[in-house]
Amino acid sequence: MGKLNFQQPLLQFRWVKDGVEFDPSKDPELSVSRDSGTFSLTAKDGPIHQYQGRYNCYASNDLGTAVSNEARIVTENTPTLQKEKKVSKKVEEGESVVLPCNPPNSTVAPVIHWMDKKLRHIQQNDRVIQGRDGNLYFSHVTEADSRDDYTCNTQFPSARIIVLKEPIKLTVVPSNSVVRNRRPQMMRPTGSHSSYLVLSGQNLELECIVQGLPSPKIQWIRKDGVLSESRTSKDSYDRVLRFKNISESDSGEYQCTATNLQGMITHTYSITVEAAPYWIKKPKSQLYAPGDTVKLDCKADGIPTPDVTWSINGNLLTDIDPDPKRSLKHGVLTLKNVELSDTAVYQCKAVNKHGSILINAYVYVIELPPQILTEDGLMYSVAEGQTTEMACETFDRLYPVGCPFLTCQNYKTVIVKPPLALRIQRGKPATLTCEYQVDSRQYTPQVQWRKNGQKLTESSDSDKYMIDESTLIIPEVKEEDEGIYTCEVITTLDMAEASDRPDSPTQIQMTEPKDRSVTLSWTPGDHHNSPVLEYLIEFEETEYERKEWEELSRVPGTNQRATLSLKPFLSYRFRVIAINDIGKSDPSMYTDVFSTPAAPPDSNPEGVRSDSIDPGNLVITWKVFNGPGFRYKVMWRKVLGSGPSWHTKFMTSPPFTVTDVGNFSAFDIKVQAVNEMGEGPEPKSTIGYSGEDYPIEAPMDVGVALINSTTVVVKWAPINRETVRGRLQGYKVIYYVKYLCQFLDLNPVIHFFPVPGPPSSLLLDSPSETEMTLHWTPPTQPNGVLKGYTLKYQQGALTNMCFDLCCIVCICPGKGTWKRSERVNSSQSFYTLQGLQSGSEYRLKIDLKNKTLWEDEIQTAGAIMEISQGFVTESWFIGLISALVLLLLVLLILCFIKRSKGGKYSVKEKEEGQIDSEVRPMNNEAFGEYSDNEEKQTASQPSLCEDSKLCTDDTLDDYANSMQTEVIMDESLASQSSRVRDVPDPGTQESSPLNPATAISHNGLPNSVVFLD
Repeated sequence: MGKLNFQQPLLQFRWVKDGVEFDPSKDPELSVSRDSGTFSLTAKDGPIHQYQGRYNCYASNDLGTAVSNEARIVTENTPTLQKEKKVSKKVEEGESVVLPCNPPNSTVAPVIHWMDKKLRHIQQNDRVIQGRDGNLYFSHVTEADSRDDYTCNTQFPSARIIVLKEPIKLTVVPSNSVVRNRRPQMMRPTGSHSSYLVLSGQNLELECIVQGLPSPKIQWIRKDGVLSESRTSKDSYDRVLRFKNISESDSGEYQCTATNLQGMITHTYSITVEAAPYWIKKPKSQLYAPGDTVKLDCKADGIPTPDVTWSINGNLLTDIDPDPKRSLKHGVLTLKNVELSDTAVYQCKAVNKHGSILINAYVYVIELPPQILTEDGLMYSVAEGQTTEMACETFDRLYPVGCPFLTCQNYKTVIVKPPLALRIQRGKPATLTCEYQVDSRQYTPQVQWRKNGQKLTESSDSDKYMIDESTLIIPEVKEEDEGIYTCEVITTLDMAEASDRPDSPTQIQMTEPKDRSVTLSWTPGDHHNSPVLEYLIEFEETEYERKEWEELSRVPGTNQRATLSLKPFLSYRFRVIAINDIGKSDPSMYTDVFSTPAAPPDSNPEGVRSDSIDPGNLVITWKVFNGPGFRYKVMWRKVLGSGPSWHTKFMTSPPFTVTDVGNFSAFDIKVQAVNEMGEGPEPKSTIGYSGEDYPIEAPMDVGVALINSTTVVVKWAPINRETVRGRLQGYKVIYYVKYLCQFLDLNPVIHFFPVPGPPSSLLLDSPSETEMTLHWTPPTQPNGVLKGYTLKYQQGALTNMCFDLCCIVCICPGKGTWKRSERVNSSQSFYTLQGLQSGSEYRLKIDLKNKTLWEDEIQTAGAIMEISQGFVTESWFIGLISALVLLLLVLLILCFIKRSKGGKYSVKEKEEGQIDSEVRPMNNEAFGEYSDNEEKQTASQPSLCEDSKLCTDDTLDDYANSMQTEVIMDESLASQSSRVRDVPDPGTQESSPLNPATAISHNGLPNSVVFLD
C-alpha cells in the first residue's frame, strides 16, 4: 500500500469589487491577513460608505484559480431619531384612530414596542393592535384609551440601539349621543386587493387590521385551495396570517373576511413565491489520469429558471478559445482525452434576478500508477442493527473491497423502562427514572433529559431540576412543570430515546389501480417506545404549478394498507406519515405519479349563496371546485314573476354579479360544475336576495302613552314593507327630553332619553345688600345634550321678607306668586337676579314632579343689628365714643345758636329766653329724638319679627321696601344708625325677570345666579 503526498503550492489572493479589481492593501483603513486574503476595517469612527458593493475573492496557485461566492456589503448610518413635533389626537368615543410610529429608515427591520412612560407595554387585544408598519391601530376608542404617554420604542438589536419617539397624547371625547355601531372598514391594508412577491424559504406575514363597532371578527381562507394549518399560523387575535419558511406550494390567493353585526368586508392577497437559484446536482472534484474523460454535471433550479454558465480558472468559457475536446450540453461539461494541461478549477454559476450561486470543481490530471489510498488495518465499530460502508480509495476512483480487520460485536443500546406518566399534587416532589442497557465494552453513557423537546440543561430554570445518573427529580412541582419528559441514552456509537416521534414509513407501494381508486401499502418504521396511533395519507396533484400536500385519509396505527378514493382526470402522488403520542414522523418518500382518466363531474360546488351588498346587485358566490378544465354554470331567476326559465352564465371562478335587479329581490340561484367531458348532476337551487338599500320612509302615527313616572309606551303604525327596501331588522327609537320620537336607520335596539336630573349641587350666598348669587353644578344624569336651565323665584311671607326660588319646571306650595326667568344656557357659570331687599331671608327649593328634592335658606345683608364680641363692647370704648359724640353735638348747637343771633343785639334777651326754653327739656329727653323706652327696646330686640309692629300685615310690604345696613356698635347708639331710602316699587320687582346681561360663561366652573337690588 502507498500514499500520495502533495506539496501545497503557494496561494495568491485578489479581490474584485463590482466587476473592478480591488486591492485592499492600498487602503490605509484596511488591514489584510498574511495567511489569507481576508481584510478588515480598522477605522472605527470614519465613514464606511465607500466600501458598499459586491465582492468576489480569487485564490490562485499553479493548479488553477478558485472563485468565491459573491459577498455583499451594505452600509448605512446609525439609526437616529429625526426632529419631530409632538402629536396630539382628539377623537370622539367610538371612532377609529391610528397612532403613528414612523421608525427610522433601515435595511434591517426594527423591533417595535408601544409603551407608556413607566415602560409598561400597551395592552393589545382585538380592538387595539400594532401593525407591521409599527403604527398602533384602534378599531374603536373608549374613554379608557385617553392618555398622554403613548410612546413608540424602536429597537435595532444588531446595532444595540433603542430609539424613543415623542409621546403621543390621545384624548377621547365622550359622545353626546348614543355611540352607533359601524360596519367593518379596512385600516391596513387599504383597498380590496394586495400582491406580494416573496422568496422561497423566507417568512411572510399577511395583515388584516380593520375598524368597526363592535370589534370585527377575522377569518382567513385560501380562495384557490385549502388553507394549510401545518404551514400557517395565526397571530395578533387572528389579524395576522404567518407563513414560516414559505415554499412554492404556498403561492395563491388568500382572503381575510372581517365581520360584525353591521356587515362584512374582505381583502384578497395574491401571493407569488419565487426562488433564488439552488443546486439540484453539483459537479464533483476528482483526480484523473491522462486520457480519461471528465464529465462535470451541474444543474440548478429557481423561479425564474436561472441561467447556468461555466468558467475555467475564473474566466468565462465563452471568452476562451474553443477546444474540440471540450463540449457543453444540457449543463454537462465534458472533457475528452484529458491531458496534464487540463488541470484547472472549473466554476459553475447559476444566476437569476434574485441572486447567484457558484461552485468550484477541481480537476487534477496526474500521471501515476494506481495506488490505494485507504490505510491498512482500519477497524469499524458499529452497533447492532446499524449499517456501515467500507471502501477502498484509490487516487482516481473507488473500488468496493473487504477490510482486513472488521469487528461488529457491540450490542445496540436500548431503554428497558422509559419514564412513566405521573400525576403529582402541587408542591410535592416528582421522580422520573430512565432504565437502559448498553454493551459492556462501552463507557458509561450520557443520559440527557428533555421537556417538551427542549433540553433541561438549556432551559432558563435548569437549576430547579436534580439529575442523578438516570433519575430526574423535581423537588416542588408547580403548574409550569407540566409537560412531556423524555430521556436519551447517548454512547459513542449510538443513541436510544425513551419516547420520540416515530420513524417514517418505508417501501410505499401502489396496487390494485382502478379508474377512481388505488390501494396504498407501506412498511412501518421504528415507533421509539410510543406505539403508532394512526397513519396520515397525503396527496399532491401534479397537474398544477402550485403544489401543496393535502390530507386524503387517516387509518388506524395497526393498518399497513389503505384503499384511496380519487377524483377523475387528475395526477396524484402519495406519501404516508406516522403519528404517535409524541408527534408526527417525517413524511415518507412519495410514490410515482398515478393518473385517473377523465370523467364528467360527479358533484357540484358547495356553499352557493348570495353575498349581495350594493343596492340593486345580485352577487352569487360558491366554494371553488378544484380540477382541470372546470367551469361553472351559474343559473338564476326571480322567485316571483319570471316563470320556469333560467338565466345562465359560464364562469371560471366566483363570484358572479348580476346588476340592475332591484333592491332586496328574491332569486332562485344554483351552480353546476362543467368540464370537457360533460356536466355534473343537476344542482339544487337555493334562495338568495339582491342588495339592500336604506329605508325611504319612517313610521307614521307615532304616539306616546305615559304608564308611570319611569315608563312610557311608544306606538306607531305598521310600515309599508316595500319602503324598507331590505330585511326589516327592527326599529331604532330615540327619546329626547321633550319626549319627541325620531326614527332613524333600522336597528333592533331601542334607546330612551328621559328628562335630565336635577343639578348635582346648589350654593346660595349674598355678596351685598341688594344681590344674591346662586351657584350650581350640572346634573350627574344629563340624559342627553343639555339645552339650558329654567330658574323660578317667589316672594313669600316667612319670618321676615322671603322669596322662594325654584329651579326646573315645578309647582311650589305656599304663599306668594312664583316668578319664571328666561332660559339660561348650560354653559353659563352664574346669573344675576335684581329686585331683592336687604336684610331679608330667601328660601330656595327644587321641585320635580311635585316632589321636593332640595331646600335651603339664606339671608341678605342689611340693618339687622348684630353685637360682635371684641373691644367695641368694652366700657372705656363706649365712654370714649359717647364723649366724642356729645362734644360734637354741643359744638354744633353752639354754632347754630351763634348763627341764629345774626349780630342783632337789640333783641338778644328775647332770643336767649327762647333758647333757654328750648334747651331746658334736653336735659331730660336725651337729645330729644328718641325716648329711653325706644332705645331699650331697640337694644334688646333679637328679631325684627318679635313683638314689633314692623312684622304686622299692614306694614309688612312697606318694611320690605326699606334697606337696612348691618352695623356693629353700642346699644345706646344703635338707634341712631338707622336710615330709610326709596327703593323700587314692589310691584315692579315682582315682575322683573332674571337679567341675562349679567351672565358670564365660565366653562368647567360651578354655575351661579346673582340676585341684585
